[in-house]
Amino acid sequence: MDHYREMDEISRDILREIGNVGAGNAVTSLAQMMEQPVELEVPVLRIMGYQDVYDILERPDEPQTGILVEVTGQLKGIFLFLLSETFTKSVLSAILGQGERDLMALDDMERSLICEMGNIMCGSYIRALSRFMNMEMDVSVPELCIDMGGAILSYPMTRWVIAGDDILLIENMFHMSGRAFKGTILFLPEQEDLGKMLHRLRE
Repeated sequence: MDHYREMDEISRDILREIGNVGAGNAVTSLAQMMEQPVELEVPVLRIMGYQDVYDILERPDEPQTGILVEVTGQLKGIFLFLLSETFTKSVLSAILGQGERDLMALDDMERSLICEMGNIMCGSYIRALSRFMNMEMDVSVPELCIDMGGAILSYPMTRWVIAGDDILLIENMFHMSGRAFKGTILFLPEQEDLGKMLHRLRE
């Protein structure tokens, strides 16, 4: 079993539970970071072809924020946390105060805060995955990429060898300050490690 689509329903349920645990840990940390209540709906896990992932972008030609986290150890791959321009600016305003901000020209403090948010989100899922599967994983320093949404989704293919046609996509709906925002996490494991992960799920 070397593809997500080969998973049985029990394995999918386990992945959903990992997503729920990761989301619960993430929302607590995000609320502390922003010093305001943050609610997170139950994450939606989807399996889709890598080429189809562009369809998740409502407007591929608008700026997006991508935070890349590389995972090494017993499970290797990439987590990509994708945020809209509105979501990014709302997070920065919640922490730094209101003000005009150009997503393409963030200062060091603003970039650091967004990286930390990506680290919280991806790190929460990675820790949950590691704990459930009893697999050791090391996490890289987050890498920030701000560009058009379509360009960000293409970026991993220029840096890493993608495992295969299928990827795991986790959709999160955040609620804060009376508004709703969607954040998307993509997990792209290396082919050999994807097989190990799926076999561990079946066990």
